[in-house]
Amino acid sequence: MNNDRRKFISHLSLVTAFAALSKPLGSIASASKKINTLSSSGREVAVYHTNDLHGNIHPVSGETGGLNQIQTLLKKQETHGLLLDAGGFLDLSKSNSAQKMMIQIMNEMGYHAAAIGDDELALGQDHLASLAQHMQFSLVNCNYGFDKCLNNRVKPYIIIKSGRFKTGVTSVGYKVDGVKYYDAIQSANTVASHLKQMEKCDLVICLSHLGYEQPGDQPDDKKLAKQSEHIDLIISGHNRQLSIGPAVLLNRLKHEVIVGRGASNGLMMGKAVFNFENDKQKHNLKAKNLVAGQRFDETFAAPFA
Repeated sequence: MNNDRRKFISHLSLVTAFAALSKPLGSIASASKKINTLSSSGREVAVYHTNDLHGNIHPVSGETGGLNQIQTLLKKQETHGLLLDAGGFLDLSKSNSAQKMMIQIMNEMGYHAAAIGDDELALGQDHLASLAQHMQFSLVNCNYGFDKCLNNRVKPYIIIKSGRFKTGVTSVGYKVDGVKYYDAIQSANTVASHLKQMEKCDLVICLSHLGYEQPGDQPDDKKLAKQSEHIDLIISGHNRQLSIGPAVLLNRLKHEVIVGRGASNGLMMGKAVFNFENDKQKHNLKAKNLVAGQRFDETFAAPFA
């Protein structure tokens, strides 16, 4: 292990934070503002992330001239960074108008990109394409082959400039009926290599709707992390279990890969802040989860595996 990697490990700090949350995603809203104000500090990139929301951002009218609760909370924040979702944000048991409302609130919160999960595809590609025209955030995926109606609305990756840093974002999902599937781990690694080596991204993020851990040889986030070379952060979707915080795994090169995941139904979101030195070498990480309950901070050793 070289000195730079040792230095990163020695400065690695993982923090779990629990914040009051009276309704699903109230905490997320209060933590995030409209986050796509990307005037970050000169040495860090902050990433806020959600997964498996299933439509659980609830608008309510109040005393704020027609604004819903989340809009009101967002306007009070001064937060910068990226806001990303690892898929499963739609609840297809709800009406079409309710699904559009969910997308509108995600627009207002400032989401930059979202993965495509099985929930988004459950009613077919035409249905998702009709909803995508209302999205002000990007749908991202690199291992599905879509019909023409949806293909034009999905990007294999996006690049976001945050301050002086370039962040590349791609996404993968598992096999879904009616959608052409390409190997998720191979696809993610191919795109990540392009983003890091050709596009010169300082940070590469994969939004994964594979699940954190799957049986046998099924692809999952742990396998993806361990078989990767250029992915810095995996945001994990298709999960039902609570987690106390992010995991730190080692890739093929024995470098750290952060795997962050929240809880389903809007009960937990994550935040990861990557700090860089002057040469853009990753220097340390601070990661938080925002969960229903009382707020407390706990620092703990990174769980290497």
